[in-house]
Amino acid sequence: MNIVESEGSSWYNGLELSLTKRMSHGFQFLASYTFSKTLDTDGADINSISAGNTLTVGDQNSPQQRWGRASSDRTHRFVISGTWMLPGPSRGPEHAILGGWELNGVAIVQSGSALTIALTNAANVFGISEDRVQLTGNCTKNQLLTGGPIGTSLTDYFNKSCFTTPPIIGADAKGTAFGNSGTGIVDGPGQANVDLAISKLLAFRWPHDGSSFQFRAEFFNAFNHPQFANPDANFSSPTFGVISRTAVNARVGQFGLKFNF
Repeated sequence: MNIVESEGSSWYNGLELSLTKRMSHGFQFLASYTFSKTLDTDGADINSISAGNTLTVGDQNSPQQRWGRASSDRTHRFVISGTWMLPGPSRGPEHAILGGWELNGVAIVQSGSALTIALTNAANVFGISEDRVQLTGNCTKNQLLTGGPIGTSLTDYFNKSCFTTPPIIGADAKGTAFGNSGTGIVDGPGQANVDLAISKLLAFRWPHDGSSFQFRAEFFNAFNHPQFANPDANFSSPTFGVISRTAVNARVGQFGLKFNF
């Protein structure tokens, strides 16, 4: 017999700063920074097990044991967007070539999301098949990750010597207790992305005044900077600590032509 209930709690605190320059002299921008922390009991720990049923990782009867950083928690997030109407002649033949250009951009720099190190463990004496991993006690918090440039730790993002299976407490010498690692104890890879667009407006008087052509070129991940997704955070997996994909595609460009009349 299964009992499914909605239960849990969360807490968010954040410092939000923003700086706005309104359009003047053809330039405007908006910059925003958030320093925050999100804690909860289950946000990082819900796993689907079958047909609409869910399972929380860790001791379901102890909200305090499941309390920690939510999977959506990112400590730092900075976003800046802007528009610059490039200076140029406003009329005459030169305007057709040098005037009407506009540059737009959005840049996002943010910390990695909080990661919970899980463990698939059929030997848990409480019947929970997925748990959090046990800490060996040989590492400090700063040693849980291998460190260094992200490109050098794509196959070993976590320091595997810091983790182990939960202790055996069963009389059969097989059953284990819950793991003692916390929720959201490490950060995934951070991200830094820039999207750019440049457009050219060419005004003319056909079929009437105010008609124009606009050419626009847009580039997503404009600098083609690799931004890696979270690693496999299941200690039982053969690919534990491996980053196998990116969070943002390689540079993508698209072009458009619009006729306004």
